[in-house]
Amino acid sequence: MRKLRIGLMQGFMAGNLVILLAFSMLSPHAQPHRFHRNFIQVRSEVLVIDRALNKINQPDDSPILAQPLIVKQWLNRQVLKNPSLILSVYHEIKEEERLLQETLINKPRVIDPNQPMIALTFDDGPRPSTEKVYAALKKHNVVATFFVIGMYVYGKSELLQRLVEQGNEIGNHSWSHLNFRDISHEEVVSQIVRTDAAIERAIGVKPRFVRPPMGLFDTNVRLAVGDRQIAMWSIDTLDWKHKNWGKTMDAIVGKVRDGDIILIHDLVDSTANNIEELIIYLKEEGYQLVTMSELVKYRSVQEKVVRFARP
Repeated sequence: MRKLRIGLMQGFMAGNLVILLAFSMLSPHAQPHRFHRNFIQVRSEVLVIDRALNKINQPDDSPILAQPLIVKQWLNRQVLKNPSLILSVYHEIKEEERLLQETLINKPRVIDPNQPMIALTFDDGPRPSTEKVYAALKKHNVVATFFVIGMYVYGKSELLQRLVEQGNEIGNHSWSHLNFRDISHEEVVSQIVRTDAAIERAIGVKPRFVRPPMGLFDTNVRLAVGDRQIAMWSIDTLDWKHKNWGKTMDAIVGKVRDGDIILIHDLVDSTANNIEELIIYLKEEGYQLVTMSELVKYRSVQEKVVRFARP
């Protein structure tokens, strides 16, 4: 019965959207100002139901899933009264997208050294989920640093190129994520050099920063890294471990400070799927999102790096 119910509800959604689109074609003359408020309400309700239908693991008594009949009646009344509603606001949405393209995506980033800034750093990519992170960063015209695993770079050159073109930075996170303290000096050097080569083939630039797997390093690793910087972090979200977006946000909200380096993982689905929420939060709190190179340029982060390193 539960599957039947879900099927009927999904059918209702599909049918309702078809009706909305059909009515929208009846009047080519839009009046967006008159109908804007109603449409926003319609769109909001449709999205609520759509999200609810996708959460089929919720209890039958979910207050969200109990609403479709009420909302269906409300939608029908709105559309029947204003058949040009959808078409009117369609043009409005397209104009919003155009303005977003001009004001955000195409706007050059400008760093104000006098304003707070943090570095978002993503480990263990590139993976298919990295595309979602890239899209969110691009949408909000912000950047991050991606510490990549060398063995995953093959076949991802185009993605890495897009990341760099957008202003992101690529760092070295070893070839196969071995514990550098458990292998010989020669093996550490191989892990770093092979990854450097893979990154340089992909984007034409040798990475400036090396982040040892799990943040574990010793004198042997320092010698292998040479004159480059070992990039650690000041906030560890542990998203790889709990895979719970709420816990990831809890590690950051109310705790982040100017000059922080946040460790997060683009291979974790809950992170990739929700990263836009974090970006919006950080921007609303007044933080500029910058790369590791930019943070090192404008902030003294050595104390944090040393404090959180685990030699």
